[in-house]
Amino acid sequence: MKRVISYAAAVALWFGGTGTVYADSMAINFEPGQGYVPGSIDGQPSSGPIWQGQNPPGIPINPLIDQAIVTNGPGAPESFGTQSWRISNAYTSGSFGDMPFSPSLKNEAGETMALNGNGVLTFSGGVRQNHFDVQWAFASADPTGPGTDCTTAVDTLCSYISMSPDRGDGARMSYIRLEDDTSGLRVFFDDYQDRAPYGSLAEPAAGCSAEDTFTETMVASGLDRREAHSVQLTMDFVDGPRNDVVQVFVDGKHVHTGTSWEDYFRWCPESGGGVPFDSAHDQSRTVDSMLFRVGGGQGETHPLNRLKGFLIDNLSYASFNSEQCDEHNSDGDSDVQSASGGHSHGKFHKHGCGKDASDSVSHQDDQQGHNFQSSSVDAAAFTTAADGRTATMTGTGLDNGLPVTFTLVVVDHDGLIPATYSLVLSDGYAFIGSVVSGSISVL
Repeated sequence: MKRVISYAAAVALWFGGTGTVYADSMAINFEPGQGYVPGSIDGQPSSGPIWQGQNPPGIPINPLIDQAIVTNGPGAPESFGTQSWRISNAYTSGSFGDMPFSPSLKNEAGETMALNGNGVLTFSGGVRQNHFDVQWAFASADPTGPGTDCTTAVDTLCSYISMSPDRGDGARMSYIRLEDDTSGLRVFFDDYQDRAPYGSLAEPAAGCSAEDTFTETMVASGLDRREAHSVQLTMDFVDGPRNDVVQVFVDGKHVHTGTSWEDYFRWCPESGGGVPFDSAHDQSRTVDSMLFRVGGGQGETHPLNRLKGFLIDNLSYASFNSEQCDEHNSDGDSDVQSASGGHSHGKFHKHGCGKDASDSVSHQDDQQGHNFQSSSVDAAAFTTAADGRTATMTGTGLDNGLPVTFTLVVVDHDGLIPATYSLVLSDGYAFIGSVVSGSISVL
C-alpha cells in the first residue's frame, strides 16, 4: 500500500458503502502523493474533490490570481514537505465566485435552519452537523525579504490574504487574515456582533444598526517570518441568534473566543436578511469548505508581491456533531499490520468529543522510521454503523520531532473481525491496517 494517501482515501478503505458515517474530514498536504503538481491549484488534485471557484455552476479560479502549487526550496519549513501552495495579493479583486475554494466536505455544518443555498443553487449538503473544525500551517514565502507594514494607508508592498469557512459561494461564516509585517507575521480574527437593542424577526433592523458591526481582533503579532505557524478555528453552531461560539488558536495556543457571522446574515439586508417576520430568509449559513481570498481593490494592486506572499500547507478540516459525547470513550494499545505486511504499534485514549487532559495518541513505525506523539487531541467524533463503532480523532503533535496535524480513525467490530486502524499525518505519512495483537475499543 502506498505510504502517502489522502484522509478521504483512508476513510474509504474502511467505510465504503457500509453504514452511515456522519463525521467528515479532509487533510491536504499538497504533496505529489495526493495528486498535486506544480502550477495553478485550479482543478487539482488529479482525483477526488478539487479546488475551484464557486460550484455550482463550476466557476474556475481567476487565472490572474497569483497562486500555484510550488516545489519547496531550502528556506521552506521542513514540516511542509516537498510541495506547498503559494498565494499572494499581487492581484486583488472584490469578487468571490472566482476565488480559490477548497474541496467540499460531504457533510455540511451549521444550525438546523441554516441556509445551504440561495433559493436557486445549493452549495453544500449531506448530513447537517453542528461543529466545524479547521487548521492550517503558513509561512512567509519570502522570509529573507524586507517584510511590509500593513498599517500604512497606502503601501504597494503590503502582503495579506484572508481565509474563511464557507459553503462554497462566498457566504463567509468566519474570517482570518494573515499579514506580513515589518516586525513579523500577524493574524487577525473578525466576527459580527449584534449589540443591544438586538435584532429579531419583528425588528430585524435592530440587528444591523450603527451599534452592530464587524469587530476585528489582532490575535497574534511578531511571529517569526522564518518559521512555520498554525491557525485553528473551532466553530460550534447553536440554533438561534447571538450564540455561536468560535475559538481561535495560534501555534496551538488559545488566543481568542468570539462568535460567527450568523447575525450578519440574519439581520442585514445586503446579505439577504432583515425581512420582518420572515424566518425562512433570516437565517445563518452552512459551511463545508474554506475560501482563500485576495480582496482590497481591483487589478494588480501589489505587483511587487508577485511570486511571493504566503506558503499554505497541512490544511485539515472536519464537520461532526459535538453533543452527547461526554459518555463516549475510545482506547487502544495494539500492534497493527497493513495490507502490504508493514507493522506498527499504536496507543491512544480519547474521552468525549472535545479536549480532555487525559487524551493522547502515540504511534511507532520502526520499519518506515516514524515516531509520532500527540501534543493536543483537539476533537473527536463517535458514530455507530452497521459494521462497527467508529472514533475519529484530530489534533496536532510531533512526528520525529517535527510538528504535524493528525487524523486517527479506528473501528471496533466487537471481535467479529479484527479492529481497523488508520493514522494519517500532514507530513504525508499514513498507516492503515488491522489489529493483530492487543485491543481497540470504542464505547
